[in-house]
Amino acid sequence: MMLKHYKKLFLAFVALFSVFVLASCSQKQSNSQSAAQTEAPKVETIAGEWESVYELDSLQKAFFPKGMKSYTFAKFIEAFKDFKMKLSVDGTSAKLSYQYDSKKFAKAFYEISKDKNKMTEDEFVSRYINGQTEFVQNFKKYKASMDTSTGTYSYEATGTIDESAKTVTFDEGLIILDSFPLTTADKDHRFDPATYNYEVKDGILTIYADMKTKDNLPVHFELNFKRVPSTEKK
Repeated sequence: MMLKHYKKLFLAFVALFSVFVLASCSQKQSNSQSAAQTEAPKVETIAGEWESVYELDSLQKAFFPKGMKSYTFAKFIEAFKDFKMKLSVDGTSAKLSYQYDSKKFAKAFYEISKDKNKMTEDEFVSRYINGQTEFVQNFKKYKASMDTSTGTYSYEATGTIDESAKTVTFDEGLIILDSFPLTTADKDHRFDPATYNYEVKDGILTIYADMKTKDNLPVHFELNFKRVPSTEKK
């Protein structure tokens, strides 16, 4: 009789212990689910310093709206083979800049110019550089200048980052020299603010926009950057 009594007590204790274990597991699972539901989604930051990659691919897209002949295209691409850009992001502020020896482009331009039979290459290059000094006066918010002694063209565009929308709006658009705007807007609106999308994939930051020409042809503009090591800002 005593053995049966102890056996009943033991079985009751096991059953009670099982209830406590199940209740504890259920509570932990509930807490885990609650934490997962309340955890804020991580917003990927692009703060820091970036340097351009795949520049010639980007330039080809900028050349497209011009409808260039293959010879002209090849000449221009060769002139920009050393072209580089920098991007700096601090909070919601962005700065995109480049310095470029514009004599290289001017010489390539001379090869396809109708003025080739009217002036020497040096005269053409000098005229081009002087024209750039006038062009940079159009910028009201950007820092842009032409060093007439070296032919170095300097450009710094400012913009605003919207991390939630993953866009960057540049105050006066984006343009390479005076010839290749990253927009299909006409000349009267070339210096208007322009908004681009951005994404980061496999460590590459891509700033891009899809637009249409006046003939309703699709155009895709794209700039690519990789992060400068150890410059990510928290």
